[in-house]
Amino acid sequence: MATGLVRILPRLAAVAICLLFIYGLLYRPLSLSTMNGHPRPDMSWVLSQQDLRLLVSNGSLTLSPRGRCPTLLTIIVCSAVRNAAARLAIRNSWARDAHAPYVRVFFLLGHMVNDTLQDKVEEESRLFGDIIQEGFIDTYNNLTVKSVVLLKWANEHCPQSRFVLKTDDDMFINVPNLITLLRTVGRKKLLLGCLISRATPVRDWSSKWYVPSFVYADHTYPDYLSGTGYVMSREVVKSLLQTALATPFFYLEDIFVTGIVAQKAAVKPMNHDGFKYYKRKNNVCIFRKLITGHNMSPKELQSMWAKVRGRGVMCS
Repeated sequence: MATGLVRILPRLAAVAICLLFIYGLLYRPLSLSTMNGHPRPDMSWVLSQQDLRLLVSNGSLTLSPRGRCPTLLTIIVCSAVRNAAARLAIRNSWARDAHAPYVRVFFLLGHMVNDTLQDKVEEESRLFGDIIQEGFIDTYNNLTVKSVVLLKWANEHCPQSRFVLKTDDDMFINVPNLITLLRTVGRKKLLLGCLISRATPVRDWSSKWYVPSFVYADHTYPDYLSGTGYVMSREVVKSLLQTALATPFFYLEDIFVTGIVAQKAAVKPMNHDGFKYYKRKNNVCIFRKLITGHNMSPKELQSMWAKVRGRGVMCS
């Protein structure tokens, strides 16, 4: 028995050294950043990849919208539980241009540990019937989970929709312009939005976008689309979902879904000038031509939509 223990000890020591090395990689720079007064990046996503993928696969739908998905375009707005005002502003503005049975808008939420907010979300769901809520915790590092849940829900519930638009609750969507575009598109493998090329991983451990080289070793990311808004054909939704569930988790959702996963699935992201990830000038003539506008407050959304639909301003 003593001889066996002697043989095992070197192996145990080697394992312990490896664990200490990994711990040092993950936490030593974070401790330094805290000491220097910088915020500590949350690296828990590195340690919990498998659990998050299982969560997406198994599913835990807690709220589901009423009615059927449309035939042309399903718009799914990623929203936070607390952002009820943003959702209401969308319903009172550009979502009014989403006419059944061709287009419909849904809101995708996770959960927060707050019973009062959850009660309000459930009441909102009963009132409007457009809430999709899954059981993951709604945090910045779970945005990838939310986007893959979006793919899963659209694949399971909207097989009749030719296209799915993923967007956020601070976005202005020019629905008529998007419909016009999609009715001229013949591609079955469509992944379209604002293309970002030759982006490089952030190696500064004080940044919230910090990505260690042992997690992503390449010097550049694949071409990807801004997560503020991109449209997918139903064939691409299914392909991205299947590939995402077989790909190691990465917390930057747009890079993961439309870059890493799309490249692995042999789906090429394409650029369209109507999609932009920056805030547009509040110019009604610009908004009449675009497809997406970013970083809009609830008040700005409603005001701009009214101007775009109105006849008070003539544009050349």
